[in-house]
Amino acid sequence: MNLRLIAFTALFIKAGVLAATAEEAEFGVLHPAPGAEDTYYACVACHSERLVAQQGLSRDGWEEVLQQMVEEHGMGEIEEPERNVILDYLTKHYNPERPNFPPP
Repeated sequence: MNLRLIAFTALFIKAGVLAATAEEAEFGVLHPAPGAEDTYYACVACHSERLVAQQGLSRDGWEEVLQQMVEEHGMGEIEEPERNVILDYLTKHYNPERPNFPPP
């Protein structure tokens, strides 16, 4: 096989892997959508975003989790409108149907 073709193919594959890794790394495994950044920074101060992404809760369930984090784990209150942005994001992407459950 042509060595140039092999080298080009390897570079092409590596570039694709690096691009995917950079995109994934921005907010870890969280689904890239409006609210991901707020959610990421509110949660990763104490634990991995993977813990968030593994859940499948209703909006009420997510509200309970946020309240529990404040009351039992010392997280600061998240003020509006950020709180609503985070709840909208979690409810849409990590609900009981778990449409964006992260791969292992």
